[in-house]
Amino acid sequence: MEASVNHIYWNKAIYKKWFSSRPIGYKWMLMVILVFPIFASTWEMKKAAGFSPLQVLGLLVFAFAFISNIRKKAKGGKLIFTLYVFLLLLFFNLILVLLFEFSMSQFGNSIRTLLPFLLFFYFRKYINTKRDLEGFMITFLIASIFPFATLYYEILVAPIREVKLAESRGGGLRLGGFYADLFGYMSHIICVLLTYLYFYIKTLNYRKRHFIYSNYGFAIVLLVCLIGVYNLRHQASWAVSLTLLLIFFHYIRKNITKFQMFVFVAMFAILGAYFYFEVFQTLYAKDINVYQGEAQDSAALNGRMWIWQRYFAHWADFKVVSQWFGVGLEQSSLSAIMMSGGMHNDYIRFFFSTGIIGFICYFSFLIFLIINAFKIKIKEIRFLMLCTLVIIMLYGISALPLLASGALMYFTLAVLSLTKKNII
Repeated sequence: MEASVNHIYWNKAIYKKWFSSRPIGYKWMLMVILVFPIFASTWEMKKAAGFSPLQVLGLLVFAFAFISNIRKKAKGGKLIFTLYVFLLLLFFNLILVLLFEFSMSQFGNSIRTLLPFLLFFYFRKYINTKRDLEGFMITFLIASIFPFATLYYEILVAPIREVKLAESRGGGLRLGGFYADLFGYMSHIICVLLTYLYFYIKTLNYRKRHFIYSNYGFAIVLLVCLIGVYNLRHQASWAVSLTLLLIFFHYIRKNITKFQMFVFVAMFAILGAYFYFEVFQTLYAKDINVYQGEAQDSAALNGRMWIWQRYFAHWADFKVVSQWFGVGLEQSSLSAIMMSGGMHNDYIRFFFSTGIIGFICYFSFLIFLIINAFKIKIKEIRFLMLCTLVIIMLYGISALPLLASGALMYFTLAVLSLTKKNII
C-alpha cells in the first residue's frame, strides 16, 4: 500500500503497476536498464564482428534520448548557464577533431562523450517525482541480479576471467567475468549499496521495517557489497565505498538507538582496521612509496601521473587559443587522444576538451550541483544526491564516470537530473 506520496511501500504489485503505467518515452529507458548487464557481457563479440551489441544499444540510446529531448519539455528550475558554455565548447571541439581525423572509431568516441549529457537532459524530462526516482532505482536493483549472481559464482565456484595485477599494484588477481572492465561489476555494486542506504534512511521512522533493514540485514548487505569490492581490487572503489558509508553514518546517527550506534561504530571500526591492514597497504603500495619518496611522482595513481605529465607537456606547447578553448582547435593528431578515455581522469579529459574556460564552467556546474543538493528538503534524496556527487567526483580522479563506467553512468545521471527540482 501507499501511505502517502512520500511514503511508498514498494512491493511486486505496486512496482508492476508503476512500470506498466509509465509513458513509452520513459519505459524504453527502463527496459534498457534491465537488459544493459546482458548487453555489456557481449563485448568480446567486437573482436569477431567489428562491433558489439552493447555499441548498438548505446547508439540506439543516443538516438532515442536525442529525439526525446527534442519532443518533450523538461520540468524544474533553470540550470546554471556555464553548463551550456561547457557543452558548446565540448561539442565544438569534438566536431573539429572529427573533421580533422574522421573515422568510425572517432565518431563512436564523440557519441560516447556526448551521451552522458544527453542522458542528463533526458532524465530531467522524465524523472519529476520521488515515485519515478524510486521506481528507477528498483529497476536498477532488478537489473543487478545478473552481475551479482555472476560475480558470486566467480567468488564461490570458479573464476570466469581473471585479470592479473602487476606487483606494483599489489599483485593478485581481479575477477573480470563476462565484462570488458571492472565497472561491469563495480557499477552495480556501488549503485546497489547506495540504493540500499537510501531506503534504509527512508524507512528509519517506519513502525514496521523489513528484516533487510535490521542490524543483521545491514551487515549482510554490507558484506555482500564489500566482498565484491574486495575481489575487484580497485583503489578508487574502496575510497568511494568508505566515503559513502561515512556520509550514511552522519545521516543516521541521530535516529538510531544507543545499541544500534554501538553496533555501527563497532562495525565501522572493524571495517576500517581490516581496510588499513589488508587492503590499503597492498592496493596503495605504489602511492605509499611515492609519498615516502621511494618512487618518482610519475608512479602515483598506478602510473596515471606519468600520462598526465606527458600530455600536459604537449598542451604547454599548444597555441594560446587551444589552451583556453580546447585542444580541438589545435588540429593536432594528439587532440583526439587528449580528449579520450586514455587520460583516465574526467577532470583532465574535460580540461583538454574544452580548455581553461570550459573547465572553469564544468567546475562551476559541480559547485552548482553541490549547493542545490544541500537545499533538498527530503532527507534521503539529499543524501542520495550528495553521495552521487561523491561518486562522480572521486571516480573522476582516476577513472571515467562520465564516459566508461557502464550502468553507473545511467544511475548517477538519473539522480543528478533532479537538481533544481521540487521533488514530491
